[in-house]
Amino acid sequence: MIEGVCARPRAFTTFDLSDIHEYYQVDDISKVDARLKGKAVRLRKLIDLVGPDFHAKHIIIESEDGKYSVSLPLAETMRTALVVYELKKKPLSRDDGGPLRFLIPFSGDACTSVKGAARMPLSEQPGKDTRPANKRDHEALHAAEKDS
Repeated sequence: MIEGVCARPRAFTTFDLSDIHEYYQVDDISKVDARLKGKAVRLRKLIDLVGPDFHAKHIIIESEDGKYSVSLPLAETMRTALVVYELKKKPLSRDDGGPLRFLIPFSGDACTSVKGAARMPLSEQPGKDTRPANKRDHEALHAAEKDS
């Protein structure tokens, strides 16, 4: 669901995303970033569809369980960010970070990737950001992911 300071808040299903014009589709994201797999749609098209308000300067990406969120500058983020929705011609499973996974290819901060992305409010100010604040917390987060 993209909401907040926009004209047409909207929830996107996997079907909605697959129905977006091929120009905005990335059929094989490994061609964009070899570390990644799946099919995605470019965030900039989704933002266009909701009609962001002039004052929208940030996007907050929140996980389905509400435990993880990232706040990013909207203009910079929408240039390269992707929303992954499919893997091996099937909807992205929760085990693979679905049903939707937000990511920024080539990002120096792997923690900008949000598995199970559910809400993406647009806002005038930065929002809640739960990314680790230091290297120790960052390593602990990724160790916990490997264990689960």
